[in-house]
Amino acid sequence: MKQLVKIQRDIPWLPKPGEGRIYITDEIPANGTCASAFGFVFQGDQVLLTRLRNRDWDIPGGVIDPGETPEQAAVREVWEETYAHVEIIEPIGIQELELFGPKPERYKWPYPLSVQVYYLCRLVELCPFEATDESFERGFFGPAEARRVPTMVNHDAMYEEGLRRVLKLRG
Repeated sequence: MKQLVKIQRDIPWLPKPGEGRIYITDEIPANGTCASAFGFVFQGDQVLLTRLRNRDWDIPGGVIDPGETPEQAAVREVWEETYAHVEIIEPIGIQELELFGPKPERYKWPYPLSVQVYYLCRLVELCPFEATDESFERGFFGPAEARRVPTMVNHDAMYEEGLRRVLKLRG
């Protein structure tokens, strides 16, 4: 199942012309287009976010290192940014980022299409937090507060799907 839920044109941080397409899906591309992976980690109905020095509150995640699977990258990135040990439950969705013009100089992502993968994760252990060069705070946000965080507004369909699934799992 792959359901298109949002198209975003001219995303401020993406070279132009380009667009982002967000899908709710359990299908993860296996053809080398996956560039980054993220984890939606819930405690009850609260989602764990990281406060990054260059982007403010965000979904924990980042670049897939050479030799890593998207799942391994999501688990590692959640740890590095929040000091939370997690396990992958299942994929929630993907964001395809496509450029329509020539490849920009120093563009480090797969071209013309790169994919960000988002997973629903189970919190295994929350360890004491230590600020790093990248992240300096972590926090749990309830639904009303999370829905106001700019990153969550941009990924609202995936957040809502993750929240729906985690609440269903908990009965």
